[in-house]
Amino acid sequence: MRRKVMVLLAILLLMTCNHASAHRVQVFAAVEEGAIKGEATLSGRHPVIEGEIKVFSRDDRKLLLTLTTDATGSFKFDPVSLGLEQPVDLLIVLDADPGHRAEWQVSGASYALAANQSISQTSNPPDPNVPDTQMPSTPTLGSMVSGVIVIIGLGALISWSRSRRRNQK
Repeated sequence: MRRKVMVLLAILLLMTCNHASAHRVQVFAAVEEGAIKGEATLSGRHPVIEGEIKVFSRDDRKLLLTLTTDATGSFKFDPVSLGLEQPVDLLIVLDADPGHRAEWQVSGASYALAANQSISQTSNPPDPNVPDTQMPSTPTLGSMVSGVIVIIGLGALISWSRSRRRNQK
């Protein structure tokens, strides 16, 4: 009975841990001077070098373009080179390594507007598809403390389990 309780507690402990952000990747893209420019980063703002970027039409998921990031994690392409009859919303997907994937959306209206306008992109209203959140550049104190608590808890669980086995023999 106690063993079942401990297994259940261990499962609950693992379920409360949030996703591992040590290997998190992020991709960002924006329209600048008529081109779509972006960057791909790992947590800690380290660039993803030679990461594969795929550009899809968002609605039908048709692959439009494949490119790679440079040494600074940046990429750039001209939406006119996609050969589209009219602007469509784009889905930009970063595949850095197996299991490391990130997505970003660029509205067709934003790059069509930039192509037809001679004023700078900074005077345009913000794109509603672009989230206002930014990835923290370093782990937060709360995430470090919770990680240490999880490690201590797992160590205590293993120690308790070993002492129970010794006492039963």
